[in-house]
Parts: sequence; structure tokens; C-alpha cells
Amino acid sequence: MLFAFNFGYSQVNNIVLDNGFTFIHSEKKKIGLVSVNLFVKGGAAIETDKEAGITNLTCAMLTKDTANRTSEKIAIESELLGATISAGCSNDFSEVSMIVPSDNFVSAFDIFADVVNNPTFPEKEFEKEKTRTTAAIKSKSDHIFTVAYNEFNELIFKNHPYHKPVEGYEATVSPLTASLISDNYRKHFKTANMVLCIVGDVDFETAKKLVEKYFGSIEIIGTTEKTKKEQLKIELPKQSKKIYTGKFQQSYIFSGFLAPDINQKEYATLKVINAVLGGGMGSRLFDMLREKSGLVYEGDSFYPSRKETSDFVLYAGTSKENVGTVEQIFIDEIKKLTEISEDELKNTKEYLKGTYLLDHRTIQRQSWYLGWWETMGMGYEYDQKYLKDIDAVSISDIKTAC
Repeated sequence: MLFAFNFGYSQVNNIVLDNGFTFIHSEKKKIGLVSVNLFVKGGAAIETDKEAGITNLTCAMLTKDTANRTSEKIAIESELLGATISAGCSNDFSEVSMIVPSDNFVSAFDIFADVVNNPTFPEKEFEKEKTRTTAAIKSKSDHIFTVAYNEFNELIFKNHPYHKPVEGYEATVSPLTASLISDNYRKHFKTANMVLCIVGDVDFETAKKLVEKYFGSIEIIGTTEKTKKEQLKIELPKQSKKIYTGKFQQSYIFSGFLAPDINQKEYATLKVINAVLGGGMGSRLFDMLREKSGLVYEGDSFYPSRKETSDFVLYAGTSKENVGTVEQIFIDEIKKLTEISEDELKNTKEYLKGTYLLDHRTIQRQSWYLGWWETMGMGYEYDQKYLKDIDAVSISDIKTAC
């Protein structure tokens, strides 16, 4: 299948190979660089609680030894070509990315495909990576924001996979073995789960031939994406509260509620609402909590884009005696959202659109967004439609959502 649409000055092409592998391409002439982003649907959300962190560790191991190259050879060959290859994961997907000068794209893509298709997960490298991961998990206990946010996620998502930190827990990472990591890779890194996006100074036919060469011959094994019926339904009582007493002198408060996922019609409306509350130094929370009252040293809101149920969160760092006051301000500011004016709505939309466009300045981010929208279920075309949906949000939409 082949589709195309215009995004500004560029052409975007999309093909789906017979084995389910999705390839998206956009040529940017005379810039001298190519960005490659491979998304693997699933991410940490498909883990069980007992194996929390296994996807993160699997991704960390991809750039180690392959069937054709040692980790040292991968590093040396990549450096000689001016290429940077990295891997990681989030709740909803795993990712392998590369940026390389266009003259070296063909040679670098051979290394990239080798990393994706042929990792060997050597025992020695695995033990080193596991030690680094567990050390990083331990160190996060020294960061009040991370501790508070993790506690909030454990509360609001309860039995849903989103409650787990992507890196897992020390108790679940420590028992992992190289064999388990290898099994996890074979189970989830399948062509039917993959979306590859290439943006930069390489023509479509050249990129397409390479994609077909390295990924087209891989047999269909199946998909691990959860269907709607398999997705867990999560519910909270009308009020749910948890107080965590730790070693910190300061206090952090997280307050929020479950919210629509990225595929729901309210998504754009809640993005606007989030910008009204926490959209930088001109936001309501900044004005009320910092400028007018001086109650907090940090305060904001965020609404993560998630493939399944999301959450809408307000947070602040403050002194222990001010927690109750800050919590009441959160409640008051949510209620005041119905009082938004046309001018404030217009300014908020301009802020959202401006930051979104600024984040598209590099080919790395252009490539990432096209692949990300496709992976999240909205389709790569939504990279263009998103701004239109933001523009269409009305005061009536905001009042309905509140």
C-alpha cells in the first residue's frame, strides 16, 4: 500500500510491507542529514508487574553485541560514519533511533538494521547494564519529584500497567537474566509491531530498497498489541488520597484525575486546558502559585499523551505547612476554567501551536513525530491535523470537559 500527503513543503510517503512492517518517509533535500526512528508498539505497558523493567533493559542491550558486530565494533563503525544510534522505551512503545550524514546513510543503515534484527544479549554486557540500571533506580530515591510522581502513579493507575515506572523496580530488575531478555525481544520485536520513519536527505526509492532488503524478508510472527477488549479498565473512587512520608525536608503535592487517551475526541481540548493551567510563565498556576502568593518553588500541570487511559496532573513543590493551601488552589483553579475568555483561549492556542512547530525544527523531531503519531494509533497524517484540532477547540468544549 502507498499513501502520500503534503506537510508544508515536504512529501510524506507510507508503505506497509507484506509482513506488516510499516515504513514512512519524507525527503528533505540539501540538508545533508538523515534521521531514522523505529518504533515498536507495546513498550513497558505490556509487561507484567513481576517483570517490570524488562523492556527498558532489553532496549538498553540492543546497541551491545549483535550476530555480526561486537559493541566495540558498533561504536567504532558508527563513529567513523558520523552516525549516532540509541535505543530506549516508554509506556507505549520501544524505540531505536539514528542520525547520520546523508552521504553515509546506506552504510550506517546496515549497522542500524543489525542492531534491530540481530542482538545477541551477551551475558557479560548484560550484567554490566543490569548493574547500571539498578544503580539508577536506587539513585532516584534521592529525587523528591521522582519519588512523589511514582507514588502518584501507583495510586491513580492501581492495577493498570501504567502504574509501574518504565525502568522497573530493583526487586524486579535484579532477578532478570540475559536469557529472559532474549526471550522478551523475540516475543515483542516483530515486524507487525514496527513502524520505521526516515526523514532527511535521501530519496524514497533508495530508502525503500534498503527497508525491503533488511526488513522485508522477515517472516510474519504475529503482533503483541493489546486489543480494546484486552485493555484493562481502571477506575478510581471519587476521592483517593495517599500521604507518603520520606526523608525530604520539602513537600511535593500531586493532584489529578484519570483523563481520555490520545485517541479520544477530548484529547485536543484537554491539551488546551493543560496549557491554560500550566503553559509556561503566563499560565494560571504560575501566576497564582508563584507570582501572587509565592507559595511554591515549582508548580505546573501536565497531560501525558497515552495510548490507553491517561491522567491530568497538577503538581507543586512547596513547604510542608503550605500543602493544604496549594491543594485548595488546585481545586479553585480547576473550577475557574469555565471562566476562560476568548482572548485567553486565543493566546493559549497560539502558545500551543508555536511550541509544537518549534519542536519540528530538526529532522530528528520531524521523523519522531510522524512515527509516533502512527504508533499511537492516530496515523502519521495527524502530525498535520493536530494543529487544526487545537484551533477548533471552543469555550463550549472547555466547559463541557470541565
